[in-house]
Amino acid sequence: MIQTSQLRGLEGNFQAQPRVFAHDAKVVVIGAINTTNSDGGFLQTAKGTGYNNGGSGTFNNVNITMSGGGTGILASVVVKDGSVEKITITSPGSGCTEGMTGIVDPISATGTAATIEVTNVDIPNTSERGCCLYVGDVDTNGANVEVVMEGGSTVVFKNLTSGSFLPILIKRIVPTNTNAGEFIALY
Repeated sequence: MIQTSQLRGLEGNFQAQPRVFAHDAKVVVIGAINTTNSDGGFLQTAKGTGYNNGGSGTFNNVNITMSGGGTGILASVVVKDGSVEKITITSPGSGCTEGMTGIVDPISATGTAATIEVTNVDIPNTSERGCCLYVGDVDTNGANVEVVMEGGSTVVFKNLTSGSFLPILIKRIVPTNTNAGEFIALY
């Protein structure tokens, strides 16, 4: 008879440990600023002048107007003596690309713009390890999804159908050769 004290537990017993594929899932928005990146996914390139009529304060839900197509980016902005001292992205938007620039709204008629440059649009939480991908919606038979793999190479997966699961480790979905949607990252 085996006594409880003789049974080896799961910890350290690789063969007995339960197998779980993913421990978290998040909807993927293509071109969203990756706020989990070490720099928050952007660099502030100018502090600007004339914000809050030269005063100070913290302002929430401040729009950032992007050049070249990025939309829906909101931030919390700390202004000191009319200059933007700190920007924290609170809504990462969509449609951004690395190198795209943006202007922090509003700008007074006599001031200059505080600006940012997007540095990272990878899928959030993939700086150390990529994520697997679920493709939920395909408009046509044989949709393509272009991704940047964890190792940095870019590849197009072709002829995917709705409900496809890609058990690969990716960092980013590339929009130019992708005609599917409703992506979910599995971590």
